[in-house]
Amino acid sequence: MADQFRDQINTARRAGYSDDELVGYLRDKDPRITQALDAGYKPNEILQHLAPSLSMGEEAVRKVGIAARGVTEALAPAAAGATAGMLMGGPVGAGVGALAGGLAVPLTDAATMAYNKLFGGTARTPSNAISSMIPGPRAETPVERVVQGSAGALGGTGGAVSAGRSIVNLGKTTAGLPSPVAQGTLNIGAEAARRPIGQLVTAPLATGVGQTVSEATESPLAGLVAGVATGGVAGVRPVKRGAVPTAEELLAQSKANYEILDKSGFQLDNKLFKQHMASLPAKLRSEVGYVESVNPKVAGAFKELLSDAPKDVAEITALRKIIGGAAGSADKSERMAAMKLLDEFDTYVLNAPPSAIISGDVKAIQAWKDARADYAKVKKSELIEDIVSRAEVSQSGKEPTIAQGLSALAKNDKKMRFFTADEQEAIREAAKGGTLQNLTKIIGKFSPTTPAAAIFTAVNPYGAYTAAAGMAAKELATAQRMQQVNALSARMRLGEVPKVLEGATANVPTFLSRGIVNNLGALNQSTLLPANQNALAK
Repeated sequence: MADQFRDQINTARRAGYSDDELVGYLRDKDPRITQALDAGYKPNEILQHLAPSLSMGEEAVRKVGIAARGVTEALAPAAAGATAGMLMGGPVGAGVGALAGGLAVPLTDAATMAYNKLFGGTARTPSNAISSMIPGPRAETPVERVVQGSAGALGGTGGAVSAGRSIVNLGKTTAGLPSPVAQGTLNIGAEAARRPIGQLVTAPLATGVGQTVSEATESPLAGLVAGVATGGVAGVRPVKRGAVPTAEELLAQSKANYEILDKSGFQLDNKLFKQHMASLPAKLRSEVGYVESVNPKVAGAFKELLSDAPKDVAEITALRKIIGGAAGSADKSERMAAMKLLDEFDTYVLNAPPSAIISGDVKAIQAWKDARADYAKVKKSELIEDIVSRAEVSQSGKEPTIAQGLSALAKNDKKMRFFTADEQEAIREAAKGGTLQNLTKIIGKFSPTTPAAAIFTAVNPYGAYTAAAGMAAKELATAQRMQQVNALSARMRLGEVPKVLEGATANVPTFLSRGIVNNLGALNQSTLLPANQNALAK
């Protein structure tokens, strides 16, 4: 009886009653209270003697019990659903039943509360009925309701993720389901188990936020919105793209392909080779205005191409370097003629018909092509990465140095010739920067890193706030610029824009739906009606 009286007193305390109010209520019901007051004892002394407050250990045990109640209330419907599903559909049915059970109670609760609100009904919610059958302490304060709601969200989410994994793992090996049904079931399981760690971390946090907002605003709707929004934001992830090879991997591939080529004994028929190359001066003259006396480097390249030297791997590699040297000429007309010749040379060698190959494996040509392509990708990415390396040691700041480096690259015709037209356009766009990036750069100028900005910060009453905004904007601009150059470097190494495997919002629907279910469950603990207002009258 004493323990029951103590529980009632502590419940009333948690409901917000003061010791004076409690003693005033009890004095007419218990003569011991009147005697103690007449003897000079204060209300808090009387209650502390009759019903001591919970110790820290007892409070901890109570919080654990409340958390356990939250988990049990969340898992009970899932367990019932799993049992029914097992009876009807075996192991896969158990997973589907668990998901259905976990959804059924919160949604039915919401429908019941809506009915009661609209029609003045007093129907009992399923969650309340389940809770009444579970022993142990009940949440009676805002903090306790947050604890119970968060623990319930963790338990419910854990059960849903586990059920989803069970469906995916068992559904692939379970016979008997029609193909469309089986695929649909697997899809449901995969969505429920999406980003499991993220869901388990986010669920209690988002539900705690929702319950806290409900307590503070006395509005379950505001709490629901806050909790679901928190879960939705947590579902946003960086865009997941296809794998991009590193520079080291590309160099290793290039080296391996060159070794294949060296060992192949590959050699072109010199007679056919010379016949084809001898036809090119006239073609270059008509297309790009090649003149032997005006373009001496190209003329020298032709002399080497028409020599009697065997056209093996070493000679082919040397000839390409000779033509490439002419393509780097400062003279525009010679550069154009050499680049056209290089294209013709590559086209012939890389597409040589079997009749033009007198020894070696024709597959060696593909190895040579791949080796050059991989090496070119590395060199292009290095041009981008060198800009970042210089920025790391720059005294003028990382972001402006990178911007200047990209701009200088975009204006360097000689270096830009290494890139394709699409890659050149990407470099120019990165050099210009986007609207948001340029805006953050402007705001970043208010960071107190220059004498003028420091003086402005000192004399302006809002200088500290302006400086803080400027520093934050400066960091954001730098992060955006680094993201740009990293994307450029990855594009160069891959040879194309990396494919998007998963968008930034791909996980949001799962996180939003889970947030709705969890917050509906937590918000069913009424935050508008004080808990146990009549506890002492029981």
